[in-house]
Amino acid sequence: MKHLKAPGRGRFSRPIPFFLFFILMSSAAAQTGGPFAIEKSVIAGGGGTASGGTFRLDGTVGQWSPVTNTSGGVYDLGGGFWGGGNIPVTSAFTVAGQVLTPDGRGIRNATVSITDPQGIVRKVTTGSLGFFSFDNVKTGETHTIRAVSKRFRFQSVDLTVTSNLSDVNLIGIE
Repeated sequence: MKHLKAPGRGRFSRPIPFFLFFILMSSAAAQTGGPFAIEKSVIAGGGGTASGGTFRLDGTVGQWSPVTNTSGGVYDLGGGFWGGGNIPVTSAFTVAGQVLTPDGRGIRNATVSITDPQGIVRKVTTGSLGFFSFDNVKTGETHTIRAVSKRFRFQSVDLTVTSNLSDVNLIGIE
């Protein structure tokens, strides 16, 4: 028995409409997504070396903005055409120490706070031997460290952090 083909049902009749439908839908989908605006556009070359603390940055061609500073967490990056000037790159350090009685014994459960120049306060509670530690303290800024305990008063300490500090001792006053 011989099979007969219906008119218009050739080998290429179905793929062509499907192909056209696919092309039309692809272009329509590519144009959705809401409004779009380019806020800034800069074509510039950059480069050079930036360093500070323990970090170094080589070359900045293609940076997103050559005229502003960017920051996130404890790191700041100065934008611009650097060409050998001083570049502000901020890193972070650890400040640690011990809260002590006047005769040198560690004070448990004392509250130690560190306040940055913007007034942001972080607090920790000392362990059984009076030790405390703050991570991610910005370098180049003066921080105030205070201790509070039920039995002793403490003098606050102002520190300009330029490296890791492990011997910040707060001694109680009777």
